[in-house]
Amino acid sequence: MLDTSKNYWVNNPIFLKVKDRFDLKRLTRIRELRKVFINERIVEIPFALSALSKLKGGARVLDLGCAESILPLYASYLDVAITGIDCRNYPYAAPNFKFLKCDILQLPFEEDSFDAVTCISTIEHIGIGFYGDTKRETSSDAMVIKEVQRILRKGGTLVLTVPYGLRHQNEQQRVYDYGAITELLNEFNILTQKYYLNTPLKNNTNMWRPVEKTEASKVDSSHKTECICCIIATL
Repeated sequence: MLDTSKNYWVNNPIFLKVKDRFDLKRLTRIRELRKVFINERIVEIPFALSALSKLKGGARVLDLGCAESILPLYASYLDVAITGIDCRNYPYAAPNFKFLKCDILQLPFEEDSFDAVTCISTIEHIGIGFYGDTKRETSSDAMVIKEVQRILRKGGTLVLTVPYGLRHQNEQQRVYDYGAITELLNEFNILTQKYYLNTPLKNNTNMWRPVEKTEASKVDSSHKTECICCIIATL
């Protein structure tokens, strides 16, 4: 049964800021759109779905850190069997999808259990404690990758997205640079590495545009994510 005492939230790609005003001529309230903000999910979700769409029918997929994410719901319609895990609850349902509440650092699966693993804007938070997981002093992101290696079959696919730019860590997340990613995925074969930069526009909105590694490497994401790196890698 759904626990209605909990507040659940889905991190959608688009946020709208509106303001109500009273129109004296029409004697009615009007809602005006003041600002549109597009976050990095606008890139990450299609990137992950494109990678998963290339898997064979019936492939087993694990989505790490699915709370607030709509990715596993979309992916469940790609003829794959997807399992989502998080330390928080996930009340949404879809065909070919199941949810397990557990610790990402202690996955309850046997070796070689999955054909693909997705980790979308998740690994940068693990072990920091901001989202209710256990705070650890060790390199928790490296521990996650070790667990992924264990449960991913040989030749399996990892789809990973992380904040990118000048290397940094704050109370919420880590920001990775090229060296940090290379070190983290040293046992993987990196097939694809794409970079996207948050770019303000004049009409009070923004877009995420693709950029080269040189430009992405100079971005300061220490306060909030301004650039991301999207990766496809295989074992």
